[in-house]
Amino acid sequence: MEILDGKKISQDILSSISEEVEIIRKENRRIPRLDMILVGDDYGSIKYVGMKEKTAQEVGIEGQIHHLPLTVNTLDVVSLIDSLNKFDDVDGFMIQLPLPEHINTQLVLDSINPKKDVDGLTAINLGKLFQKDPTAIPPATPLGIMRILDAYNIKVFGKNVVILGTSNIVGNPLAAMLLEKNATVTLCNSHTVNIQEVSKTADILISATGKANLVKKDFLKEDAIVIDVGSNRHPETGKLVGDVDWEDVKGIPSYITPVPGGVGPMTISCLMLNLMSCYKENEKR
Repeated sequence: MEILDGKKISQDILSSISEEVEIIRKENRRIPRLDMILVGDDYGSIKYVGMKEKTAQEVGIEGQIHHLPLTVNTLDVVSLIDSLNKFDDVDGFMIQLPLPEHINTQLVLDSINPKKDVDGLTAINLGKLFQKDPTAIPPATPLGIMRILDAYNIKVFGKNVVILGTSNIVGNPLAAMLLEKNATVTLCNSHTVNIQEVSKTADILISATGKANLVKKDFLKEDAIVIDVGSNRHPETGKLVGDVDWEDVKGIPSYITPVPGGVGPMTISCLMLNLMSCYKENEKR
């Protein structure tokens, strides 16, 4: 059972970006810029934005956090997005989700210029993924998963891939990216009948349900490859765990991502990759 070390791959990606930004700096060109919008004072959201800001600073990317009070309305957020859309020096920006309930999240996402959509969450970028359009900006987590598979030379061509979870942040865009690589993809949701039996057909099982220790040994066939996207607090111990019950499945998978240290670090590094792609397209315009 080999561990898929997302932390190491992430560090390699960030080192490469850092070197690229340093060359840009030495050539006295404009430095890439990533802005982030944060609404309210949710502890988790503040923490995640802080991690992204720290990573951006470490690789030399500039930017600004736009921290809006909980009292703002949808139009306030859309107005800020409109100004970032028009500001040429902002190569890309993201909105930290989830937004407070009183804000229309879909309207907010729809107002983002797809060319600056570093999170890959606009309908246009998601649609482009399913059309196999190479100009699509993919969400960072699915991109990170594809990068892990590539780094370990795991081929998806012709393989049966089962994805547990159908969100627009992970499951759906990841399905599009795997289909583009000629995998056979099955998407499962909370209403899927006999989910264990469906999962057991997978050469590659990817779980993004947010349910701690959901995936047991009866979900897996021998030597399956397991990608755990979960990041959950164990209900009894409070420790960070994934969707996969590590102790129960031990010895069955051929490859598996750990939690923490698997998909998580890849999400932030691939956000920076997306920003660099936006920067290069912005420089052409």
